[in-house]
Amino acid sequence: MRVTEKIRLILFICLCFIIAESRAQNEKPSSVFILIHGTWGADCDWYVPNGDFFQALEETVSSKNSVVVSFRWSGGCGHESRLKAAHSLVKLIKTYSIDTSIFIIAHSHGGNVATLASHVLAQEETNKHRIRALFALGTPVMSNYLPNMKIVHYLYNLFSFEDIVQTVLGVSKREFPEHKRIANLRVVINSKEPDHSGMHHPLVGKWIAYIHKHFKEYLQEKKILDSISEPSVVYFDEIKAPEYAPDPNRATLLERDRQLSLLLVDSLRNSLETGSNIPLTNL
Repeated sequence: MRVTEKIRLILFICLCFIIAESRAQNEKPSSVFILIHGTWGADCDWYVPNGDFFQALEETVSSKNSVVVSFRWSGGCGHESRLKAAHSLVKLIKTYSIDTSIFIIAHSHGGNVATLASHVLAQEETNKHRIRALFALGTPVMSNYLPNMKIVHYLYNLFSFEDIVQTVLGVSKREFPEHKRIANLRVVINSKEPDHSGMHHPLVGKWIAYIHKHFKEYLQEKKILDSISEPSVVYFDEIKAPEYAPDPNRATLLERDRQLSLLLVDSLRNSLETGSNIPLTNL
């Protein structure tokens, strides 16, 4: 083979390599949306391919070089199960480049799996991965599951006062503590506040990728520029984009929530005490 032919062959091989590398780079998603189920929810279908929430979200983000991924964990009702899941979630996050924006959408205690994962990432000295936004849907808010905001850029806590599961009879709260990068948004879907499973309604899936952008625009109109902590309501509707509004009744509703929890606990305590007075008999 002549020298000129060898040079041409080498140049051709190099060109093919460059094209292949360029295609590989373009195939990498710019952002990833990870869906996480809650306690005992591993077999639910909303968060997996062909699930209504999954499909609604995928239709929204697929045109933007984004992918939707399901994260399945044991769904066990206990801290050890959540912590084990958090370590697995960290492994999944680290399979992506640090340039990939990670968005997590988690229902119920799946949100606490995500907050634990933020602490696992923070404990690794060499870690450079971050969670661009965590969307918690009906997540029980507990002091030992607060997010590490050095890892989580934004947290959107979507909740409903009709969700009687979230507070677990007053053991947990509805709102995360006030922080300039945490938004506690009350959800209304088609003019009604949803129950616990209604928090992953497909309408939420359709619009959740736009919540940060639209909510920031809403706050800018109110001259709020450096925080997303303003107590607000987000209204999801079948025929139009979500709308945002102030939530002046928030404190009253939270107090009603607290009183209802106390009433339920007292009722349960009285039932147990009444039952303990029933004489035992041998059958």
